[in-house]
Amino acid sequence: MAQVAEAAGVSKATVSRALGGSSLIGDDVRKHVEKAAADLGYVRRNQKRHAERSILTIKLVLPPAVNRAAQLFYSFRELIDGLSAGLAPSGTNIIVEVSGPDYQPFRHKKGGEVDAFVFAFHRPSSEVLAEIHERHVACVVLNRIVRGVRQVVNHHRDALHQIAGHLSSRRVKGDCCFVGYRGIEDVVRARLGGFTEGCEAYGIEFDPEGQTWIAESPQDITQEGVKEWYDKGMRTFVGVNDVTGALLIQHLKDLGLKIPQDVRVTGCDRGPSRSITIPKLTTVELSIYTLAEKAGQSLQAEIVEGKESAKAVFVKGHLLVGETT
Repeated sequence: MAQVAEAAGVSKATVSRALGGSSLIGDDVRKHVEKAAADLGYVRRNQKRHAERSILTIKLVLPPAVNRAAQLFYSFRELIDGLSAGLAPSGTNIIVEVSGPDYQPFRHKKGGEVDAFVFAFHRPSSEVLAEIHERHVACVVLNRIVRGVRQVVNHHRDALHQIAGHLSSRRVKGDCCFVGYRGIEDVVRARLGGFTEGCEAYGIEFDPEGQTWIAESPQDITQEGVKEWYDKGMRTFVGVNDVTGALLIQHLKDLGLKIPQDVRVTGCDRGPSRSITIPKLTTVELSIYTLAEKAGQSLQAEIVEGKESAKAVFVKGHLLVGETT
């Protein structure tokens, strides 16, 4: 460090901060120090910390605040608790921010050190990821597939495969309508694929092209649309998530249909909206707590123990049989 400082004409403290990715150091100084270090043959190495004495600063970045219905999809408390549990025995300082088109991961030079970023339920831009990578800060994305970035993802295909198996146990042989909406294409694709595979495995007749309803948004899953599919002969509605399932239940009840005597409904996620549905929705619990806990464990292994972890971790859910099937 002394040799690098002498070659760069800066202090040892500046070298330490520059090579450690500190936000206190400007880009020009950082690049100057990194060049001096490279010329001297410096190779960065990870050093194991003492977990019990570590206090990790994590930036938890939530989706853009453009949809007030976002809280229907996940519990913020479970997200925080799971992340903290996964990072244990290290202490945690969790800074919560909201993403957007102008999001800056390092807003202030004197904003303190950041050990890792956790992007929940959305994809950070390539520019944001490049800046984080340049500063050698750990990063993980929750429930989204982002090439080249560590991700912890719910096993969407397996969840809907379980739904198909459950419907088969209820002697459903066909007449199923899969209902989703735009804006969550990767989730819809995976869950529709899992349901299609499950139907094939359990002998349920299902045409993914002719029996799939993709609305523009949850608000576009209307009573009129539900009636149209019911009139086509659909007697089981498979919602892509619990919000969709709750909407389907309400519309079907308003049409005077009895659930599950006349028509069956399923969801997926075990989101907060399930607690207010009557009758109780059959779904698959994809635990936000477990998802966040796995992300915390991955970061703990990398930051504190200096270990490499898997780039992709898939978390399976379990079936919760309600009153709608």
